[in-house]
Amino acid sequence: MIKLAYQIDEMELRNGIKTLIIGFPVGYESLSDLFSSDISVHSAKWYLDAIDRVISGSSNFEQFRGNACRLEIFSDTTNVINYLFENIEDNHLYSFKCSISTLFLKKLIQEWVKELEIFESKNK
Repeated sequence: MIKLAYQIDEMELRNGIKTLIIGFPVGYESLSDLFSSDISVHSAKWYLDAIDRVISGSSNFEQFRGNACRLEIFSDTTNVINYLFENIEDNHLYSFKCSISTLFLKKLIQEWVKELEIFESKNK
């Protein structure tokens, strides 16, 4: 599995609200959706617990659903599916599903949470 390039940035919406975003290469749109829609400082623990159960071998497979995305977690690879868009036919501009190394996803979630905590403390 290739290591993905990504970038975490602050963005200001037109209404003046600041938010944190994470960008991935084309083909990994569902991964961006997962972080922007589903993984918060508070919900990250549930995702990490599911990943840890599979990595540790206490579970062979976990499936986890958030607001927009579903994870199919295997020991080596996790599928990230944006189930809001998975039934759209002929959508060549948007990739609703991607696969990522499960260990890399865990590290990304941990980094995202740290960045969110910093962002939220600066923007109270």
